[in-house]
Amino acid sequence: MGSSRRSVLLGAAGAAVLVAAGCSTSAAPPAVPTSPPPPSPPPPSPPAAPAVDLAAPAAQVVPRTADVPVLCWHQLRDWRPGDSASARATLICPPAAFRAQLDALQAGGYTTISPDEHLAHLTTGAPLPPKPVLLTFDDSQGSQIATGVPELARRSMRAAFFVMTVPLGKPNWMSRDDVKRLHDAGHTVAAHTYDHHRADRYTGTDWDTQLVKPRAELETIIGAPVRHFAYPYGDWNAGDFAHLDQAGYVTGYQLAEQPVDPTRPLLSLRRTLVGSSWGGPQLTSAMARP
Repeated sequence: MGSSRRSVLLGAAGAAVLVAAGCSTSAAPPAVPTSPPPPSPPPPSPPAAPAVDLAAPAAQVVPRTADVPVLCWHQLRDWRPGDSASARATLICPPAAFRAQLDALQAGGYTTISPDEHLAHLTTGAPLPPKPVLLTFDDSQGSQIATGVPELARRSMRAAFFVMTVPLGKPNWMSRDDVKRLHDAGHTVAAHTYDHHRADRYTGTDWDTQLVKPRAELETIIGAPVRHFAYPYGDWNAGDFAHLDQAGYVTGYQLAEQPVDPTRPLLSLRRTLVGSSWGGPQLTSAMARP
């Protein structure tokens, strides 16, 4: 999935990244004076992070990794003539298909949870709602803001957004204000490196560039800790773990290509890459697989 994935990732993609309320045309002033409207209430504060036990034995954590399906999307837009077959298969999900997938989750009684809740369950056995699911989005795509966030809001769903920092503020990508609004709306902002280089090939200053600085930038934007990380392309090796520890991450999410590492399960959590043409039965069937 390397070169074709990267061409899709770094090309012009998605829709506009504006999240603010829709504009309205100017109206004539009222004929009589009116009282100013009351100020809008502040957005709700994100829930406090649940208690976790980062020293929990791996033998206790590993069995719990099968308790929560973790799903992953990338671009949310209609296919274009130049899109490759592989990109259409898993990296570019048409909005109609995405809506149908969320509807299937809702109809199936699934409840979305946050990475912090997932972490608390893995380390302490903290209870989760019936049929929990963790929804994740990679790469800072603007279409996730324009299409994904409104659809999540319509269904009162939460998600985690693994943000790559190099494209922030560029056309068709998230802005820094978008990232802050994600956090303020109760979604989780997590890290996905600076520019999407594979984590299993880092040397020298790569660790600082790809792990330390993006986390610091995201924490400055949202004013809160960033503790969760996703490996570009899902690629990792055990040599990454000490560097993730030093950078301050407590979880690392891959894709489904490799099993959970039995010695460091929190840094090798698996996700299912959602097929762009999947309907409800295919989605729920994939979620049932360990």
